[in-house]
Order: sequence, then structure tokens, then C-alpha cells
Amino acid sequence: MDPGEVVLAKMPESARRIGSLLTQAGYRFWVVGGVVRDVLLGRDPKDWDFCTNAPVDVLTGLLSSAFRVIPVGLRHGTVQVLTPHGVMEVTSWENNGSRALMDDLRRRDFTVNAMAVSIPDGDLVDPFGGRRDLECRRLRGVEDPLARFREDPIRVLRASRFVATLGLHATPKTLQCLRRQAPWLQQSAMERIRDELFKLLVGPWVMDGLELARRTGVLKVVIPELLEGYRKRQNHYHAHHIYRHTLLAVHYSPARLRVRLAALFHDIAKPRVRKKVQGVFRFFGHEKQSAEMAGQILQRWLAPKKLADEVCTLVANHMVHDTDRWKDGAVRRLVHRVGKPLLEDLLDLLEADRRAHGTDDADTEAVQRLRQRVQRILNERPVLDLSRLAINGRDVMDTLGIGPGPMVGRLLKEAHQLVLEDPSKNDRKALLAWIRERGAL
Repeated sequence: MDPGEVVLAKMPESARRIGSLLTQAGYRFWVVGGVVRDVLLGRDPKDWDFCTNAPVDVLTGLLSSAFRVIPVGLRHGTVQVLTPHGVMEVTSWENNGSRALMDDLRRRDFTVNAMAVSIPDGDLVDPFGGRRDLECRRLRGVEDPLARFREDPIRVLRASRFVATLGLHATPKTLQCLRRQAPWLQQSAMERIRDELFKLLVGPWVMDGLELARRTGVLKVVIPELLEGYRKRQNHYHAHHIYRHTLLAVHYSPARLRVRLAALFHDIAKPRVRKKVQGVFRFFGHEKQSAEMAGQILQRWLAPKKLADEVCTLVANHMVHDTDRWKDGAVRRLVHRVGKPLLEDLLDLLEADRRAHGTDDADTEAVQRLRQRVQRILNERPVLDLSRLAINGRDVMDTLGIGPGPMVGRLLKEAHQLVLEDPSKNDRKALLAWIRERGAL
């Protein structure tokens, strides 16, 4: 099957209905952009975008008979169509200042996105060689890349995202234009920057994407803190400088946003705390300061608070070593400190961090043994929170004859630590006796 036939075969029923409404009214209709690109790459399309020569008022009227239509970008002639198969976008040439399909494609960011398939005949329209660029894994701006990037500075960051997610490489001319336009990225809405970064981070070629972002000056705009570790040496535990170690840790992490964000930030404070002690670089307390910096950066990116808090927890707890010597109580305290929902991400972060050391003594097998211990302890159903403690605040107050106050909470937390160390001590009588002893001090 040729690309046009594949696109037609993969079109959801809602998209077919949109095309039918427009073509039956005498207008032209094309599938454009990422859908065609993804089909050529052998991927299942996700976001369906279309263009038409129907004026936007006619377009809205025709589609409103079957769908809810939202005029999200009338200045560019774009409407969103809410369908059972998701949100689809349709752009009118007329309101976009275009006279033909070629004008529409010429305004797009990269050649791999400047292709179209006509509906219903399925002809592929590829005026700028996007198909050949995909075959050669090239990322090339359409005609005048600098003009395309000036039209929307977010495209400078999007280039790194396409490198990370599609495995492309920027051509020399495109790279030069990306560098020239990168400073203007700061004019883009932070929400758009964040969304592009998050997509970049879960890409299979994330190291290449981040490295392109550094080479073009994008990192200097969106996360300058990361560059502080560029070519900063570490110590004999690491074969790589801080920046490269970080990129490797992200690469070795599973393609899940939360753990990759944690890998990105886990050592971000190292350049700021780096000190030489007897000729060896040390990074005392870097995990705590890295967690603080991660929180500040994620807040700047307008990331969801829950995600930011979880990433900070992972970063703050990534310095886990010599676990083979730990008693079970120490493992239970780690599980309590991190929380069950974050355990898999933490263990994946630990393994990625060790692999990124690049040294023969980076013990990844120790992480596997820790995984097994964690699973065994979870199977024992330990008391991980105060709600499962054999006593409560009322018991503490009745036993000591005191009212509510900070002392009650402090004693409960101490009792919980006691039980984490030895689960057999989660006995009501024993804990109340311990409370009486503590209260007498």
C-alpha cells in the first residue's frame, strides 16, 4: 500500500465523516502534517489535522451539523472538532491568508510535516521532499527555516523534540537557523515550552534531543541550570562529567515522564556544592539541594504540583548506597519515606544513575537485590503509615493525661519509627507501656 492508501485505511470514522461533509459540499479536503509523517514511519497516527478550501464560516456551519466545533484560532482559520475519536483540527486556507494547499504546506515548520494526502482519492502531496528527508532521517526547515522559526519560536524547541522522538538529525542550515532564533523562545508561553519539553524527555533518542537543545542555545533559555554541569569533572566514581552523566541517566531511565524528570534533576545542584577535599571532588548534600532546585524549575515550568512534589521526593532520596548492609528496618524506612507509588520509579532511577557512572564498579546488581528485598517486605504488609499503628492520638493522651498538642504527634511518629524497625512491636500494650516510659522522661 502507498502512503495515501495507508492514511485512508487508518482514518477513524469521525475523520471520514468530516471529509464527507466537506467534499459533498464541493470543497477540497486534505489530511496534513504529522499524520502523514507517522504513516511513512510505520506508526499509528494520533493527532489528526486537516485543511480545506472551505471558508471558515462555511466550515463551521457544515461540521456543526454533526459535531461540536470550537473556533480556537480564527486568525489562522483553525477550528477544533470534538469527535468520539478525539479532538481534530481543521484549517481553512481562506482565513489563513493562503490561496492553495502549497501555501498551507509552505507555512509549516519542517519538511517532514509539510506533506498532505487528498481525500478521498489518497494522493500524496510532498512539494518539499519530506518523504526523502524521513528516509534519510533529516530534520530540515521548510524553504526559509529562519522565517518559519520567526513565525513561531516554539518551533526551535520542537526541533529538539522531533530529534528525541523520531531519531532525526538537523541539517547544517537548519541548525544554523535554530541557533539564531533560540533566544526568542523565551517569548513563547511557558505552558507550550513545558509541553514540548515533556514530550522530548520521553523520546527514545532523548540524549540526542537534549544535546541539540544545548548546541542550539535552547537549554540556555529553558533550563540554564543544567549547563552549569557542562564539562565539570566529578571523581573516580564517575567516568563522565556532570552534564553527560545526567544525560546518560535520563537515557537509561524508562520512558516515563516522572522518572525521567527525576533523572534530569537528580544531580543538578552538584556544580553548586562541588568542593575539593584532599584532592577529590565531593558533593555533600547535593541531593537535598537538587530537590529544592527541581521544585523551583518545575514551578517555573508551571508543572502540576503533584508531579513536582513526586519528582522532588525521588531526587531527595536517590543517594542510596551499601544497601546490602542494610537491615530490614532501614529498607522499611526507605519505603515509608518514598511511598509505595514512587518505589518503582526510585529503583529505576537508582539503576539508571549507576549505569550512567560509566565505571566498572557501578553496582547495578545491588539495585536488583534491593528490588527483591523491597518486594519481600511489601509482601509482609509493614505498617507504613500511622493509620495502621496499634495506638492512636487518643491513646497517647489518655495514657499520659494530656490534651492535644505537638507532643502527641511527636510520640506517635517515634512509635511508628520503632515499629518500622521491628514490626513485632506493633502491639497495643507494648506501645502504651513505651509511651508511658517516654512520657516520664
